[in-house]
Amino acid sequence: MHIETPYAKIEALVVDDMATQQTTLRGQLGMVGVGKIDAAGSAEDALRMIKAKRYGLILCDYNLNHRTDGQQLFELLREQRLLAPDCLFFMITAESNYNSVAAASEHMPDAYLLKPITAGDIEDRLKNQLDKRQALLEINRQLNKNDLAAAVVACDALLAKKDRWYMHALQIKAQALLDLGCPDDAKRIFQDALALREGLMWAQLGLVKAAKASGKFEESKRLGQEILSSPEGAKCLAAFDLVAASMEALGDTGSALALMKQAAQVVPSAKRLRVLSESAYRNGDLATAKASLAKALKSSQGAMTANSQDLLTMAQAQVDMGEAKEALETLSEAATRGAHTPEFDNVALAIRAQAHALQGDAAKAEKEAASALAGLHQGKADFATVTVARAALQAGHVEAGLALLRQAVNADHENSRVQQLICKALVDTGHPDQVELLVKAATQGLKTRLHEAKRLLRAGELDAALAAIEAELAEYPDNTTVLLECAQMNCMSLRLNKSLDQRRVEQVRDYLARLEKLLPANDRVANMRRYLRETLAALQTKGAAVELSNSPASSFGKLVK
Repeated sequence: MHIETPYAKIEALVVDDMATQQTTLRGQLGMVGVGKIDAAGSAEDALRMIKAKRYGLILCDYNLNHRTDGQQLFELLREQRLLAPDCLFFMITAESNYNSVAAASEHMPDAYLLKPITAGDIEDRLKNQLDKRQALLEINRQLNKNDLAAAVVACDALLAKKDRWYMHALQIKAQALLDLGCPDDAKRIFQDALALREGLMWAQLGLVKAAKASGKFEESKRLGQEILSSPEGAKCLAAFDLVAASMEALGDTGSALALMKQAAQVVPSAKRLRVLSESAYRNGDLATAKASLAKALKSSQGAMTANSQDLLTMAQAQVDMGEAKEALETLSEAATRGAHTPEFDNVALAIRAQAHALQGDAAKAEKEAASALAGLHQGKADFATVTVARAALQAGHVEAGLALLRQAVNADHENSRVQQLICKALVDTGHPDQVELLVKAATQGLKTRLHEAKRLLRAGELDAALAAIEAELAEYPDNTTVLLECAQMNCMSLRLNKSLDQRRVEQVRDYLARLEKLLPANDRVANMRRYLRETLAALQTKGAAVELSNSPASSFGKLVK
């Protein structure tokens, strides 16, 4: 006789490389009452199955005895957003591994199960998580629709009950307010949470995030350093990232690099090592860049966390260190590792040109650099553009190389990391005199044109202002500052005209969608979304004209300077 249980409709996936353990876990899930159970013997099989089917529960062993372990699989699924929002992920690990696994992870699963486990252990964790899911059902429903304002309302409804889910609702509400561009409101909630429970890590981190979102980088740095200096926060990766970002915003790139070195020691994962190598390379610490990349390549070889970009960055670092032969060997290895995009092959060609130039083979270097230039259709603010420009400069295509770097600056003129790469490229290729002329002049030129567009707006020449700013966007479609200016000016146009022009509203939404891709989870984009919401709310309210403010001192005024 079939007995209906609360878990009968859950579709589960067991991930374990041992067939006997798969059978045991399937049996335990069956005892709990889970009706549909699949099994995968490797991370690769699990990834394929998760892409093809929506699971409600995943039980994954930490040690899969393959290149990709359970934690790496979980983090890949989270970062690529392959797990359904309501999917529960339980990690199974030996007690001897638990402390190291749980203390130093980019993402935390819903639960850890320590071996040996029983059906009762699974049921206890499952019941608790399903109770939580039910309590947060309406909140998650709004979050899944990306309706953050409605999620805040749902949080308030749960908070009013003052039950055991109170702190969960408080945490979600605070994060939603941050995402809505309301850091001051979020800060008050984080402070309330700490008043209720001293030392609460997510609330401490929240205060760091709120300060950073408000542009108070000294404060966010100080608060983050306090977390890292505490016994509980010494391995908090989020704190490392927030403090390093605050240091970079303050122009202290050296201290940010030092902090990334510490983070990579805490968690020597391929991801952490890549972050360190990128920071080290930009700052000219080629030895650290090369060493961390070598570790990343070794740890991810053959795993699903492998990234072909590692080989390109390694080859470029080797060229910069004068190791032409080693760079060519690295590129040969890259050619044998899986399928590559045309962009990858073009960047590899540019690095090969630099290596041949170092070896004195000018003819080969010139030919390869010319091909790389032809293969780059549009200069962007990225590693690929700077690498091709390097090849051009070293192979004698000086004007073409400088033109590419100028395009890279203008593509995102406030991107300090890209500016570091460009300045390094100019110095390394023997053009230090161009740093002032190219980087600073190009940046100032674009700032001047943006200022002129804003002057036209303030002078009441709305059409001319919009035409000017949109002309800059047509020239530099990925420039995030120009996109923000376009969104702001179109919102201000709505306010000045006191009319809900749907075409203009959709235009702003398109700008914001593009910004979300270029700057995911960015504070300035969140503030711009808030400005649009405030604009629409005011226009939909009677007497909106009285409430609207178009001055730079309005709620959005400090976003784009």
